[in-house]
Amino acid sequence: MRLFIRFLLLLLPLQLSAQTRIVFTPQWTAQSQFAGYYVALEKGFYKSVGLDVEIVHPSVSSPAVNRIKNGTSDIVTMQLLNAMSEVSNGLELVNLMQTSQHSGLQVISKDKSIRTFEDLRGKRVGIWKAGFGELAKMPDYDLNLGIEWVPFIQNINLFISGAIDATLAMSYSEALKIKAAGFDDVSVIPFTGTVYDFPDDGLYTTRSYYEKNRKNVDAFVEASRRGWEWARENVDETVRIVLKYTTKENIATNYVMQKWMLEDVLKLQCPLGSDYPTFRLEKKDFRRLDSVALEKGIISRSVRYEEMKGGVR
Repeated sequence: MRLFIRFLLLLLPLQLSAQTRIVFTPQWTAQSQFAGYYVALEKGFYKSVGLDVEIVHPSVSSPAVNRIKNGTSDIVTMQLLNAMSEVSNGLELVNLMQTSQHSGLQVISKDKSIRTFEDLRGKRVGIWKAGFGELAKMPDYDLNLGIEWVPFIQNINLFISGAIDATLAMSYSEALKIKAAGFDDVSVIPFTGTVYDFPDDGLYTTRSYYEKNRKNVDAFVEASRRGWEWARENVDETVRIVLKYTTKENIATNYVMQKWMLEDVLKLQCPLGSDYPTFRLEKKDFRRLDSVALEKGIISRSVRYEEMKGGVR
């Protein structure tokens, strides 16, 4: 028996060394938007499929897209439109899993007379300096609104101060911060349910990394999917897991805010008419976005669905 135990102890380092390291970077700071990945790490889902996953959040000087370009991150999350733009400019990306089937983008104003996109004509509207706002420029293009886009970093100070007429907001982020700041009686123009409602967040890696590491990448995708499924069934504990990461990253937030965010993110994952996500990027949605983005000059060339297809389907 002692010899057998010694044998198992000798095997342990070999088992640990067999874990494949993957560096994963979400496109933004720690929050419930990425809850499924935190769950997959904390609950050992990645480890169970032989992966040693490190979650590295981006910074102003090192955003997720730069990290995937220079190889410091192996897998990242990106908005579909941003990923298509990068592909049209020569970066070979593979969509591994689609975690958001709808856009959470909104335009919010304290001016109750602003109720439609047309009402934004000539207005000053806040937009993220770090990107993420290309979709919002589509109605500006279609209706020739002449919007004056005013960049902000990540807070709602411009909106609160009245320096802008309206602001772009994500339903699961800035919109909740505006609500928490006491602005309940505001005008909201949602993109969800309009012609500008397209799939949003997804999981990506480079084509070269995927082809060299397909088995491990597919394992990462399945473990991540399991993480999201677990989060959907265990919302309260998931929020507590998220708060572990926000605390580590010194993000000022609280339980209520992150629960609101998680609940909204989970809704956006579900296709129209369904209460459960497919985690698939549908060809018809992809082609529709490609056509619209090309027409408006957001992408430099048409991107084929097959160029970005990958992952567990």
